[in-house]
Amino acid sequence: MLISVSEAATILQLTSRGSLYRKVNSGEMAHVQGPGGVKLLERDGLEDRWHAVTRPKARSPKPRKPVVSVLDRAPESVPPAAQERGDVIPEYNESRAKTEYERANLLELERRQKEGLLVERKTVESTWSVLVTNAKTKLLAVPSRAKQRIPHLTLEEVEILNDLVRESLEDLAGTGAEE
Repeated sequence: MLISVSEAATILQLTSRGSLYRKVNSGEMAHVQGPGGVKLLERDGLEDRWHAVTRPKARSPKPRKPVVSVLDRAPESVPPAAQERGDVIPEYNESRAKTEYERANLLELERRQKEGLLVERKTVESTWSVLVTNAKTKLLAVPSRAKQRIPHLTLEEVEILNDLVRESLEDLAGTGAEE
């Protein structure tokens, strides 16, 4: 039995006939032209055809990829780069505690630096370098100064003093390199 689009919309319990008209005009719903150009639909199997056109996804659902949050990620799902390095992603609370601990350490260092309790490494290294160089220079000058103050020293004795000072400096340099 043939029925109009309006009657079909009533049977399908549609609130608006617009969606049914669009499906008919696009050719998705089979219809015939009635007298005066009225579009008519077959009543038998109308619901099944409507559902086939409007709900094709319900008949063959596509598998959806589950959405996984970073917080929900299991430890074994570590990113490949982290796996290569052997990293393990810590739990959220553990990670947050580490962050807070490091932040507190940085604030403590800033406070000590502002109070003048900390000195930059470069400053310490350059100061020590100057001090060691000055000490080395003064020690190497001991044999010649001894010759000036003790004029009866022979050149052999001055050379012995020079060798002793150099051996002592070499021992100190070797000890410092080992530690």
